[in-house]
Amino acid sequence: MKLFRGMSRSDYQDVMRALGYFIDDHGYCDVRIIETDDGVVLQGRVADRREIGDSSYDTFLITDEDIKVMVRDAFHRRGQTPPTYSEP
Repeated sequence: MKLFRGMSRSDYQDVMRALGYFIDDHGYCDVRIIETDDGVVLQGRVADRREIGDSSYDTFLITDEDIKVMVRDAFHRRGQTPPTYSEP
């Protein structure tokens, strides 16, 4: 991820916590998270999706910009000041 190049601190814990909220909010299980240069690819299985022709997995490309928003929102939910980002 290019995301950490502009952060005042590199903390995977904040990113994983924000992704965890997204995963819980959508009710996913059997989750895959793959880091790419542009962000992460996240796949989560929807346990109750069983109709013929429906994929049981949802797949997302969550970009660095998306992650910045997710981390910022997570800090706001906890009543904390989010990290700042600067351009590399």
